[in-house]
Amino acid sequence: MKVSDYLEQGLAIKIDERTVDIINAEASFVNFQAKQIALHEGSKSSNIYFIIRGIVRGYYIDEAGNDITKCFSSENEFFSSEGLRTGIASSFTIECLESCYCIKLPYKLINKITKEDENLNNLFIKYYLQEVGRLENRSKSLALMNAEERYIDFCNQYPRLHERVELKYIASYIGIRAASLSRIRKGFKNTSLN
Repeated sequence: MKVSDYLEQGLAIKIDERTVDIINAEASFVNFQAKQIALHEGSKSSNIYFIIRGIVRGYYIDEAGNDITKCFSSENEFFSSEGLRTGIASSFTIECLESCYCIKLPYKLINKITKEDENLNNLFIKYYLQEVGRLENRSKSLALMNAEERYIDFCNQYPRLHERVELKYIASYIGIRAASLSRIRKGFKNTSLN
């Protein structure tokens, strides 16, 4: 399959023939190994990635040297969009939690095709609005929900990831200790969450 085929299938869109040729000429496939850093904090990216297979997480390092999970992305989602949006160096690190098979789309390509193809432009607007919605939901969750409710909210926001992502990363994302999350998960053993 060509790059454009994966994008059309994963994003459930039809891409204009002219744009298909541009994408197939300028985008490429890339593999990342599990635990590989795809982008270091402070580095400037020039590509956005579409995940065909795998999971990545974004994280910050606090003053004490602890990593705090910011976000997750998995199949049929993008990562490394901060540089596209801001044009500056990354404010966080992106790590592959599994072996990842991705499509690498240069920012220059994204800017070109979103100007030429209204469907793709609308898709990226929708993508950014979904990201804003996730961030808003996370802020509300951290401010208003107890630990158990935050875990349930995580499972709703990221279906199936709680089965694939290490407990410590989920705990970091929802703002609790791993031991607390372990107790919460044990309480859910006979439910559909685990």
